[in-house]
Amino acid sequence: MRKVILFIACLFFSYFLSAQVNFRANLSKNSLGINERVKVDFIMDKDGDNFTPPEFDNFRIVSGPSQSIKNSWINGKRSYSKTYTYFLSPIKKGNFKIGQASIEVDGEIYKTMILNIVVTSAVDKPINPNDPSYVADKNIHLVAEISKTNPYLNEPISIVYKLYVSPDTGVNNWRELDAPRYADFWSKNINIKNLTVENGTYKGEPYRYVILRKTVLYPQKIGELSIEPLVLDITVQTPSNRRDFFGQILNNTVNKTVSAGKLKINVKPLPDKGKPNNFSGAVGKFDFLVSTSKKELLFSEAFQLTLEIKGIGNFNLFNLPTVNLPSSLEVYEPERLEKINTNFLGLKGSIKDQYTIVPSSPGKYAIPRISFSYFDPKDSQYKTETSNITYVNVKGSILENRDKDEVSNKKINKVGLVEYGNTSFKAKTKFAKISNEIFFNSNLFWALLFIPFIIAIIIITIKMILNKNKSDKNWIRANNAKKLGKKYLLDAKKNIENKNKFYEALDKAMMNYLKSILLFDNREYNAKQVRESLLKRSVSLKTIDLLEDIFNNCQMARYTPFDYVDMDKDYSRALEIISLIDKEIK
Repeated sequence: MRKVILFIACLFFSYFLSAQVNFRANLSKNSLGINERVKVDFIMDKDGDNFTPPEFDNFRIVSGPSQSIKNSWINGKRSYSKTYTYFLSPIKKGNFKIGQASIEVDGEIYKTMILNIVVTSAVDKPINPNDPSYVADKNIHLVAEISKTNPYLNEPISIVYKLYVSPDTGVNNWRELDAPRYADFWSKNINIKNLTVENGTYKGEPYRYVILRKTVLYPQKIGELSIEPLVLDITVQTPSNRRDFFGQILNNTVNKTVSAGKLKINVKPLPDKGKPNNFSGAVGKFDFLVSTSKKELLFSEAFQLTLEIKGIGNFNLFNLPTVNLPSSLEVYEPERLEKINTNFLGLKGSIKDQYTIVPSSPGKYAIPRISFSYFDPKDSQYKTETSNITYVNVKGSILENRDKDEVSNKKINKVGLVEYGNTSFKAKTKFAKISNEIFFNSNLFWALLFIPFIIAIIIITIKMILNKNKSDKNWIRANNAKKLGKKYLLDAKKNIENKNKFYEALDKAMMNYLKSILLFDNREYNAKQVRESLLKRSVSLKTIDLLEDIFNNCQMARYTPFDYVDMDKDYSRALEIISLIDKEIK
């Protein structure tokens, strides 16, 4: 009897253990140098939902999560495991913790244990010419080239970030880990439309390179200023000693973190010697122009006075000169007109202040000389541009204008006298016939009587149609789907600067639009069924192919690390596809 009870207890205990979910976290190493990486695996023996990783404080995610599944049968017994893998790079030295990850299995939440990890100073890696990491270190370089390291305050400088790759090394893709930070600088990025591979040299050796980023900076403080580096994670293909069946050299794939290095800029103050009193901070090379729209005009007409500064320099960081005109000229607030482009040398273009001026009396007016001062860093001196005196002739007289006003504004008094100056005369009165028509039984009476009834009938009819539609489940579902589609399309437009959020919203918008026209549920959806449904509704193959391209772009952009996508183009194509389907569908 004792053996039977023990056997039953063992069976029950083994069943209890098998019913539990084993969810754990493993580290590839518990101690690493700050220049090394660590692999973290989250392993479960049952499939689950809603996997949530820890925050990974003090670490940078180099890659992941990558997912792997092992499913095998041995002697009739099933073995299953699912693993989420991350590769982490430490940000600083110290003793840190990897927090708990969570997973939901059959409605229950399971969490991993907290892991301890030690980050030490950088460790020396053994030099092995055949080691892929060593080869990548020697053949990949990220360089920041700066136009000037000792500029004046507000003098433009430019930075170009280049990625150099040796001829026998390949790069699959890269991901930006840290963007440059330009504290104490006014910055403007130059848009690079297409990345072009060019041939060049690095330390005297032949290399290929691509320009990743161009930025124009205007220092806003004097002294030594720092620029934080650009840091990239790059997937590198390096040649190995192995060959395939056909004799081709096999490549090794390795991830490498490269940094452009921290830059130091020594900013010089603008000299006090020779600084004009009207200097407002303009630094660069400028031309100053003053012009009027008219040289002659009639009294009470208006004219425009334009102050224009054009050239290259720190536009938007200084003030334009003001104008001082006689009190008999009424001057309105100026209209600011700007036409500025950013190139490698800085901001180039023109800004204008356009004043509208109305003279209050005739005469000949002089627009006085107006001066504009700027500092030319190339010549290291202040320069002043001064306009010539401009004359504007206003014709007419005050009396003529007053007479016109009095005639146009003459008044008739209560006894029919027209007042004009100091004289009065009696005006002739004209009598008009008064209509004898009675309002009751008139056309207007009957129109006002029946219009409310007609409006009420129209409102009731529209309400009946809407209520009928709202009782139709398909109509309700289509209407809700269309509303959701518009909402997600608007979310996509708002998040056009964030790749993941943009494509997630765009994917949902297109999906809800298809629901509204095809009336399918998520569980019924697959690409083949949607394609057949659209063909049945007379949508052309060309339009369906464009729709599938949009879905493919959404999936590729959301689930690959490649950041160089044209979101504006995909958003415009989505709108165009919706318009095409609306026109073609029957």
